[in-house]
Amino acid sequence: MSPPRRQRVAANSVYNPSVPSARVTLLVLLCVLTFFVGLGRPAITDSDEAFYAQAAHEMVEGGDWLTPHYNGQFRFEKPVLYYWFVALAYLATGVGEMAARLPSALAGLVLVLTTYACGRRWYDETTGFLAGAITATSFGYVAVARQALPDLALAAFITLGTWAALVALVTPRPVGPDPQRRWWLLGAGAALAGAVLTKGPVGVVLPAIVVGPLALWRCWSERASRPGDAKEPLVRLALDVGLLTLACLLLAVPWFAAMTTTHGVAYLERFFIDENVQRFATIRYNAPRPLWYYLPIVAGGLLPWSPFMLVWWQPIRRLAQRARHLRPVEIWLAVWTLMPWLFYTLSTGKQPRYILPVLPPLAILLARAVSRRLAGQDPPEQKPPRDHLLAAAGAISGSVLVLLGVLLYRAQPLLLGVSPAMVLVGSVLLAVSGLGVSLVAFSARQRLIPVAVVIGSVLATLTAQYITLSRPGAEPVQEMSALLRAAGAETIPYGRYRVFVRNLVFYTGRPHVDLSSQEQVQAFLESSEPVLCVLAEEDLRLARAHGVTAHELGRVEYLNTGSLTIRTLVWPDSSTDLETVVLVTNRPPP
Repeated sequence: MSPPRRQRVAANSVYNPSVPSARVTLLVLLCVLTFFVGLGRPAITDSDEAFYAQAAHEMVEGGDWLTPHYNGQFRFEKPVLYYWFVALAYLATGVGEMAARLPSALAGLVLVLTTYACGRRWYDETTGFLAGAITATSFGYVAVARQALPDLALAAFITLGTWAALVALVTPRPVGPDPQRRWWLLGAGAALAGAVLTKGPVGVVLPAIVVGPLALWRCWSERASRPGDAKEPLVRLALDVGLLTLACLLLAVPWFAAMTTTHGVAYLERFFIDENVQRFATIRYNAPRPLWYYLPIVAGGLLPWSPFMLVWWQPIRRLAQRARHLRPVEIWLAVWTLMPWLFYTLSTGKQPRYILPVLPPLAILLARAVSRRLAGQDPPEQKPPRDHLLAAAGAISGSVLVLLGVLLYRAQPLLLGVSPAMVLVGSVLLAVSGLGVSLVAFSARQRLIPVAVVIGSVLATLTAQYITLSRPGAEPVQEMSALLRAAGAETIPYGRYRVFVRNLVFYTGRPHVDLSSQEQVQAFLESSEPVLCVLAEEDLRLARAHGVTAHELGRVEYLNTGSLTIRTLVWPDSSTDLETVVLVTNRPPP
């Protein structure tokens, strides 16, 4: 007698290895391609990642492992844990771009394996594996994993803490003693402490608004089923939360206490009020954005997988028609997604990276929906019916990859130092992979769609890494730092205005003077002592128009890859997107 159809489909599935260890190995290898390969390129970008790369460098050089510094000044904006991770990487491998980004890539790996484990525990092996693959190849995670930023580490800690707390506080309790629950609680507390030490109170707030309502609902349900012992569920919940909280406080409080002892209560006010409350509730740090701001951000972050959200159409329609009910696991994942989304939607200071913690539960829900539709097809020895929603989603995903190839080819004038032949090869690879996804989606082999999408995402990642974001040889910021050293920046003060905003100090190894206005530039260049100044060519012309004497020592062309926009990719214009950066001095060169 032949096995049931679903068992045969699982046995024939190309993305369904026979044992969990094989799945874990494949996910690790996938993360190596998307998160780790080429991690040392490009140069540290002109963005927030320079803060963390340089602050960790100063931590290693200065020996102050308590208070982060940047450009010789205290940096109170974020807690210390990510700086410690980068500093330890520097000690292990040496100061460089790869070491600065290694903790973020490792956090991405942890996040992928956590998503896999959660999907496997709550659903099945295939769902967990596909959820891990989605997380490893989503463009949002790939982009952040390749930057020296704490956001992916925060997302990993929040995901670990939320999942562990859900297992301990929300899932049904077994009859009798449950020693494993204590370990889940301690693990949740440790993960939340890591989140707090990475970025602050949000590391506790997000898990609390997810787990809290679900845990109270479970207590209410238990009270309704046991009217004679109504207080017991609440008492047990309070004890469990107390143990979790104690573990979190024991790990998180000591550093904050040491900072308060060293810098006074003013530090607490600066960090908790200015850097958290005001960042959330005011426009002091970020311009106001609309309520729908995170919709395109999430869709873009999940590319090339987000088109497969189309497969949710039928389950949502059936829910609306009351033809089916949500299972408990679906409720947990939905709350896990929606509560952080709502939290950040209501905030004034929105930033794209803030929404990263909602992607793991979304990946699990998406993997479940896709795997179920693939499992519903006939085995390959028979002629399977084509799933029209999967075909449409695959066609859209493939079209995105083709579009990326077209945009890469159009951006060629901005990719200074990159061979046109390399740009053409990258564009063709992206277009071919996109066409491959579309063809598979409309073929009789739709079960290969996840494999095709994974291949397309890996090719897009490597193309962006080696063609779009970096070029052979020294990059502009490295060229400028070499010009500064040749001009004597080790002994002569140097300033910077509006260019290489944060990353120049990482490559010169010496603090600079931050100039924030044209008047400050003029006053700096009119100093009675010799000085050096790095500024844009247009700002140099303006300074000279006001009578400032400045002698040019060198120049580089500059494209800030850390702040590329859709407009830059769609309508590249070298006359506006490339900037000429000039090194000048107020003394005639010898």
